[in-house]
Amino acid sequence: MVGSGWLFAALAGAAYAGPASLISWLIAGVLFIFIGLSYAELGSMLPFTGSLVRIDHYVHGSISNYLLGWAYLIGSATTVSMEAEAIIMYTNKYLPLFSTPSGYLTPLGILAAALLIGAFTAIQLIGVNIFGKVNTVITIWKFIIPSLTAILLIALYLHPNNFTSYGGFAPFGWVAVFTALIPSGIVWAYEGFRQALEYAGEAKNPKRDVPLALILSIIIVAVLYMVLEIAFIGGINWHNIYLPNNDGQYAIQIKPGDWADLIKSNWASSPFYSELYASGIALLISFAIILLIDAWLSPAGTMGVYVGTTARSFYGLARQGYYPSIFGNLHSKFQTPWFSLLITYIIAVLFLLPFPTWYQIVSVSTTATIINYLAGGPALIVLRKTAPEVNRAYKAPAPWIIGSLSFVASSMLIYWTGWPYLGYVFLITAFGLPLLVMGYRKSIGIDYSETIAFSAVFWIVLTVLIYYGFIINELPFYVYWSAFSILLIASMAYLYFRSENDYVAREIRASAWFVGYMIIMGILSYVGSMGMGYIQYPWDYVIALVVSFVLFMVSIMQGFETKEISSIKKMGLPSE
Repeated sequence: MVGSGWLFAALAGAAYAGPASLISWLIAGVLFIFIGLSYAELGSMLPFTGSLVRIDHYVHGSISNYLLGWAYLIGSATTVSMEAEAIIMYTNKYLPLFSTPSGYLTPLGILAAALLIGAFTAIQLIGVNIFGKVNTVITIWKFIIPSLTAILLIALYLHPNNFTSYGGFAPFGWVAVFTALIPSGIVWAYEGFRQALEYAGEAKNPKRDVPLALILSIIIVAVLYMVLEIAFIGGINWHNIYLPNNDGQYAIQIKPGDWADLIKSNWASSPFYSELYASGIALLISFAIILLIDAWLSPAGTMGVYVGTTARSFYGLARQGYYPSIFGNLHSKFQTPWFSLLITYIIAVLFLLPFPTWYQIVSVSTTATIINYLAGGPALIVLRKTAPEVNRAYKAPAPWIIGSLSFVASSMLIYWTGWPYLGYVFLITAFGLPLLVMGYRKSIGIDYSETIAFSAVFWIVLTVLIYYGFIINELPFYVYWSAFSILLIASMAYLYFRSENDYVAREIRASAWFVGYMIIMGILSYVGSMGMGYIQYPWDYVIALVVSFVLFMVSIMQGFETKEISSIKKMGLPSE
């Protein structure tokens, strides 16, 4: 949780919401506590490696779980890329050949990032226990350094007028408190809470440690990030920040109070280092050197964890039968998912190419990950009904309240992504459906040639919609989103009526809540205040809340006792 987020999100938060970004941090922390409470129980009940991409499988079956898991894989893989980019971006202060002052990686920087990811892939291959010993030391370090950064800046270089001058505490209005959550990286910075679930199968005492890790980490990190935001905003000296001129040289002094342009300035590639160094105070300048070391260690520690996270997600999906068995194979010596680690490396490196800066990729990474969090609330309620006798070391209080708040919190965070970015994420999520059909075709009852034909038609239509609807914008929204909706509904109907297996047919029916979610929330995002503005704030928020709760109830009604839960009730937890 304390990775590159603390190095960049404070500046980005200020750029999107000004001093009111403090409230954004608080809101995100509270929402993640509700999400975490659901997963604390689920993690203690089903302490499996890669459990976050498997929980919905025990409630709704394969189809919706796969789509949720596919979105999560996108978010997890892009996190690896982001942490590598963060390290390279901070090297601009002493190795400018790797990135520009505003944080864009050069070709040489992309190569260096790829080598970094490769090194941590090798570490994860050796084993989580060995990495755990190293990461414990890194974790202590990367908690101390941000804390000292905040203390030193607040004690020695605080400008209180930054919180009230230059447009006041909320220069972009209070709506910016919500709209800043996703693109600034504030929500993304909290998402590391899920690692307790990803590594649950390898913990010594998962039934005790998983819920503790989830809840305590959110509370502690929320306090840390809010203090860091205070330190950053209070330490801004507007006279030391520059914007690029027409020649690309950073020679234009930023206008005091121009919060939005912070993300384009010469501080963007290394916000806290730039602030410490610009202070002119000897102690802070000296500490800035230590910060450059932390700019390697904090993202490196998190990157190492997420390399393992993505690989274990592939492993978890393979264990559920979605991918070929090779994804679930463990190395004979190290007992780690070696093939999944290799695929993780390839995907993470590929994401460096279209998104060569931390600020570009953060929205896609954040929202893709949050989509999977929708599963927690419904799973909490459904499993209380279908498997009340399965042991839970931790039981969430008031499960209906916690479950509904977990789902609605996740849904609102998704909504706050805004249009067109939310549309991108839904299309990427849908893009994974044929991959499931390829791996699941025998269960459905269709042959190889039919699978290829289905996949080809689906991908061709989806690619045409992406190109004409999003890239060159030649199709109006009502045309391409209607076509997208028809494609999803028709595909699910085809699989349902083609299925020769009654259980698989029930799984397809049980996925309707998520298909409907993508269609409805996409429409609302387009017409809402963060899209075309046909429905203005706060009414679009109210509608989003109501729609989210209705879809939560639908997802619960579609939950059922899956064969995996039946097996656990009879045989106990499987050994993995």
